[in-house]
Amino acid sequence: MISLKRGTVKLQPYDPKWQKIFEKEKNYYLTLLEIRSLPFSILEVPQFQGLLKSQSSIYHLVYSDSKMWGKLTSILRKLGYKFDRKLQHRQFFAKGPNSKRTHYLHVMRYNGAKWKSDRVFREYLRSHPKRLHTYANLKKELASQFPAERQKYSDGKDAFIKETLKLASKSKF
Repeated sequence: MISLKRGTVKLQPYDPKWQKIFEKEKNYYLTLLEIRSLPFSILEVPQFQGLLKSQSSIYHLVYSDSKMWGKLTSILRKLGYKFDRKLQHRQFFAKGPNSKRTHYLHVMRYNGAKWKSDRVFREYLRSHPKRLHTYANLKKELASQFPAERQKYSDGKDAFIKETLKLASKSKF
């Protein structure tokens, strides 16, 4: 199992196997959650050529019915996830011991602000290879600068992400 010491950054190049791994994980989660129609997607656009991703598995779990929230969190806790912190427009869960996290799960509302912005960001990068290349280089640079400071690595991407979303809003990609 892939794991990463908490707070560290280690990137790896694209691997076509990720999509198969993701589909297996997706089916596993949806079966355990007893939900078949729930949208579920990978975070940080890791599943296409040209982008680096973290060694931990990072997923979005998207729900559409707010009545599901209690059931969802209860099941996630039974699966070994711990509620980590509340972020803007989403809840964050982590799996694995504090010293080595294996999975990160961002739980958000379907069609909510965060879900929409993540989709726009991902699709804009997919349709703009130069922007994707710039983002991959930024991630490499930040990982090199902050290998043991995950928050600084994440914060370093913020301006690029905001700029990309602004570009996407001005274009018809």
